[in-house]
Amino acid sequence: MSKKNRKISNTDKCIEVLQDLLILELGKEKIPQREIRNIVGVDIHKVNRIIKYLKKEYGGR
Repeated sequence: MSKKNRKISNTDKCIEVLQDLLILELGKEKIPQREIRNIVGVDIHKVNRIIKYLKKEYGGR
């Protein structure tokens, strides 16, 4: 079954939101992106996609 056809449960949505929040908080503390990836256990592209908003908001890392 492809990812597009798979129904996402509320639990999966909740886990994704919590991962995003953890990435944001670790990014605010200036933890390196590779370390964030290891801690959260997600793809580096997801970390980069979220951290780029911190760079805009806080004027760099």
